[in-house]
Amino acid sequence: MKSLFLKFFLAFVLAMLISGALFFSLAFRVHEWLLETRHPELAHQLRHRPRPPFFGPGPRDGAPPPNADFRPKQPPDVLIILGLQSGIFLVVGGAVCYLLAWRLTTPIRRLRRTVQQLAKGDLSARTGMNTMHKGDEIADLGCEFDRMAEQIEGLLTAQKQLVRDVSHELRSPLARLQVALELARRNAPAVTEPALIRIEQEAERLNGMIGELLTLSLLENGSPLPSQTVVDLREMVTEVVQDTDFEAAGTGRQVQLCGEGHGTVQGNRELLRRALENVVRNAIRYTPPDSTVSVQLLTSEPHGLLIRVRDHGPGVPENALDAIFQPFYRVAEARDRQSGGSGIGLAITSRTIRLHGGAVTARNHPDGGLVVEISLPTIPQTAPA
Repeated sequence: MKSLFLKFFLAFVLAMLISGALFFSLAFRVHEWLLETRHPELAHQLRHRPRPPFFGPGPRDGAPPPNADFRPKQPPDVLIILGLQSGIFLVVGGAVCYLLAWRLTTPIRRLRRTVQQLAKGDLSARTGMNTMHKGDEIADLGCEFDRMAEQIEGLLTAQKQLVRDVSHELRSPLARLQVALELARRNAPAVTEPALIRIEQEAERLNGMIGELLTLSLLENGSPLPSQTVVDLREMVTEVVQDTDFEAAGTGRQVQLCGEGHGTVQGNRELLRRALENVVRNAIRYTPPDSTVSVQLLTSEPHGLLIRVRDHGPGVPENALDAIFQPFYRVAEARDRQSGGSGIGLAITSRTIRLHGGAVTARNHPDGGLVVEISLPTIPQTAPA
């Protein structure tokens, strides 16, 4: 508080000194000009009167020189003097305040840019404010913010490393568990077969979750997309719809494709396929029996493709529409652990689409159900020569 108060106080004193000096200088000149214009005789007498020494009295009796009338017949224009004083103070004060505001907001603008970079996922963003101006509250805030950003980056990096290491380490005991399960099946009595089947199902589910964790870790590390090719999106979406419709038929549900959109994108076909499958299977899981999950393929301008997946389930609370794309996030009202999901599929979808330059959004349909929209930039088609 002291440093900012000192800056404002010094700026105020500086503005007063500069405006005062300019005012008295210009006021003296204006006074002479008015006197010369309105009372030329008096001005001539004042210019040629004998000047007393700098120190000491004037004439012996203190009276003015002969024939010197120092009383102007009309006083100077007070409004001109006041207007001049106000104009000088406003100009000088405005200039000083602008420079002070620019100086004070420069680190704040830098802090704002850093916050925006962090919000976009750039954990290496820093303000770069050093401790040269020690005692400056804004500089101290920038330094504290940099330390906070370093701690957040360290924590998130450690978390990603932990997930990756744990996922790798779980693969070995899981593989041994599957081998032991097959050996136990050979000599186990028939009454234990249901339990063994249950163990096998849980092992497969755990294996799938580990694979999803490894995929999520790969996507969050910012690694370049492997095996990039030109992907025909309509062909890929049709394939996903056919496969998921076959899976949903056993539960009395359907998956239908509609829309005439088409386009190609440069990327990894397997990751894109898995991203779309996660959304469609999530819709199948929560749509009621005897209902249909619709997958629309629409062309958007100027160069893009929109994939819209809608179910007829309970939907998601409005305040959780963005959070469902975070790892392990669950909505208690509609998505509990009894559904069988791991809470990673939509997170993989979001990161995969972002790596391909697209975006994923979710909203509740007015007639019920959840709508997930995937937008992807497509390769512009060149007209044939």
